[in-house]
Amino acid sequence: MTGITKVHGSTTAGSFYGGYQPLFLLVSGTNVGTADTVSSAGLITAEGNFSKAVRAIQQLASIVIIGTRSDNGFLVAVDGATASNNNEADVATRVDTVVTAATGVATTVTVKTLALSEFA
Repeated sequence: MTGITKVHGSTTAGSFYGGYQPLFLLVSGTNVGTADTVSSAGLITAEGNFSKAVRAIQQLASIVIIGTRSDNGFLVAVDGATASNNNEADVATRVDTVVTAATGVATTVTVKTLALSEFA
């Protein structure tokens, strides 16, 4: 792979300090983030789409952060270097394909940029 940025003792915008290229993906679609069904004994009786989607994404890239899910979406940060392709839009397309196949839900996956304005 080419273009992998490693940070050694200095900061680079868009990277974790001392680490990798985070790629933030917003996964959205009706019921793409549904939770597992859990029995009164605490056992999973039916796997929700959120679990299926996370497992599918893990086949393409290492997940470093999983955001809080809602029934209709969630945010996930993957290590860009393990996503295998330096073209972010292409990574989003591949994630969209595997999540849709795993969940049966038509999804939209978009690359999000972490910016200070998101926290202000």
